[in-house]
This record gives sequence, structure tokens and C-alpha cells, in this order.
Amino acid sequence: MISKIIKLLLFLAVAGSFTVKAQQFDATLYFLDGSKRTGKADIVSNEENKLAFIENGSKKKEKIKVSLLDKVEYINPKNNLPVTAEYRELIYYFLSDKPKSDYGWIRKISTSGEISTYVAYSYDGGVRDSYHYIVKPSELTNFFFQYKNEKPHLIYFDNSMWTPNKKQVMRRLIKNFFTDICPKLVSDFNDGKIQIKNNDVKVLIDYYEKNCRTNN
Repeated sequence: MISKIIKLLLFLAVAGSFTVKAQQFDATLYFLDGSKRTGKADIVSNEENKLAFIENGSKKKEKIKVSLLDKVEYINPKNNLPVTAEYRELIYYFLSDKPKSDYGWIRKISTSGEISTYVAYSYDGGVRDSYHYIVKPSELTNFFFQYKNEKPHLIYFDNSMWTPNKKQVMRRLIKNFFTDICPKLVSDFNDGKIQIKNNDVKVLIDYYEKNCRTNN
């Protein structure tokens, strides 16, 4: 089951920001070399290493290498507000205290002091034969914390399928992010004094801001 979670983690997407799929959206592509291009683009997905794009004033569809991109800013057609997906190296701990990493798309949802919070959504359609599902569909929401300019770390996940030893996994994720910057948070979380309810990871940020922020 843990391998299933890892598989989902490697296929993060920001499609959860939109309800409409299989179409292109107004977007601006920001490249690592500092340049940018505006046009229409598919929703980014970690299943693809290229992004379909049509530049404004052109009818030609291109395939842009994801490895060349820093971020993609979409315009949400429901409210005309921007939604930005950033391509980052993500750090996570599941089976041990040895970090693993992979590149993926995440979306920043807040910055509080020294820690930024990102989110990513994924969906697995499951596997079925002619009559029923062999593997049921599942959804996963992943939250990442980034301390200052360090790489984002997976800090919490909420999934629709049962996960063995999830409590132990959560303790490992939080320990490996906060041990050096807020060891008291780690001990209080392990003792049950801090609890994450309804995906409210802000409770960790609030604790850090109150007890451990470097300029306190």
C-alpha cells in the first residue's frame, strides 16, 4: 500500500484547481532561462514530460519540454484569477529517514514567515475488469512545506484509500522537516499535543511561528 502512495506522489498534478479537463487554458510559461511565452497550454501533469502549447498568434501546437520550465501560470476560466504551478524537486520520507526526491508540479497556497505551503492533487482511476474494479479509484492531496529557500518537503497527505502505518509515516515526515528548526514541535506532535484535523496543516505553521521562528 505504501508503494501505491509513492506511485501517486510521483504523479502529482494541479488539475484539482479546475473542474474542466481535456482542454487548453490561457497560460504563461516561465522558463528557467528567464524568458516567458503566452498562449494556451494543457494542464500540467507529472505523467507527461512535455507540455502541449500554442503561442498567441500561432496555430501550431508545440510540445515544450517540462525540464525547461520554472512555472506555468494559468487563468482559471471560472473566475479569471491566476493559478500557478511550479516545477520543483520534492523531498519526501516514507519507508526510512533517508530522503528520496523527484521533480513534480506543486501550487503555492500560502507563505507565513519562513515557511511556504504548497499543495498538489492526484487521482488514480483504478483498474477494472469487465464487471468490477480490481483496484478501486483513489484521490490524494499532498501538502509540502518549504523552509526559506530549501527544497519543498512532503509534510502531510490525505488519501481516500487505507494506508498502513500512516501515523508512523506522518511522524517521520514531520520529524525530518522540523527536527533542526523546531524540535519541540516534533516531540509535541509525537505526544499528541498537536493534531492535524480536516487537512489544516496551518496548525503546524502556527506552532512554529509562536515557538520557534528565528526572529522570535
